[in-house]
Amino acid sequence: LSVSAGLSLGREGPSVQIGSYIGCLVARWTHILRGERKQLLAAGAGAGLAAAFAAPLASSLLVIESIERFDAPKTAITTLLAGVVAGVASTVFPISSYHLIQVAEPGFSFGVQVKYFLLLAVIISVCGKLYSMMMVSFKRVYATVKSSVYMKMFYLLLVAYIISFMQVNLTGGGEQFLLEQAQSGSHAQIMWVTAMMLLHFGFSVICVSSGLPGGSFIPTLVTGGLLGQIVGLLGVEYGVIEPENVSYVMLISMSAFLVAVI
Repeated sequence: LSVSAGLSLGREGPSVQIGSYIGCLVARWTHILRGERKQLLAAGAGAGLAAAFAAPLASSLLVIESIERFDAPKTAITTLLAGVVAGVASTVFPISSYHLIQVAEPGFSFGVQVKYFLLLAVIISVCGKLYSMMMVSFKRVYATVKSSVYMKMFYLLLVAYIISFMQVNLTGGGEQFLLEQAQSGSHAQIMWVTAMMLLHFGFSVICVSSGLPGGSFIPTLVTGGLLGQIVGLLGVEYGVIEPENVSYVMLISMSAFLVAVI
């Protein structure tokens, strides 16, 4: 309900929790050793993420890295197997609405490439740190607001409703808005994407820090992608890269911003 209401939340949080609950239930029903329950918990979390995103390898590695680390071979193998099996669900139930991003690598010299992507790394690092700090701060703010939980949820839905009047694809995770942006490099286009990125940035922070069921994976990727689009469009305006290279910068920014935040 919280995701479909238009709030800037992702599916990965609930899918990880539901998957881990199932792993816990299987551990109890089969009466396995207590020491092995944690393995099924991690495997269930990875399987839930793999089923939701149709990315078994990435989902399994994310769970291993975030929860178990790489020093538990048995848990890693169990999680990978569960993720691969759950990935079959994407062929049986093709629910993914995401499209592959077509990218073209820039053809400039190595020296220019180093300068450009070092600048991109600095921008993403600063914005990622700011994003994380604001998330923590807003959690504290929510705790001090005297309104009831129902009214707090109503305020968030009202914000989502207002944003939908301006740009309906910016609500929800916002991935459709990210994929539809032009790549002309004009000044007006850069200002438009910057305004939408700031709006999505703030909207994601207040939604994720509210405590409602939903993850931050997709909103974080979209914010990073919009940030990369701004840097890419600036590169086009100043003749550093070509318009077809903007998606390349956007893709790098999505993964880098996710690392900077999570």
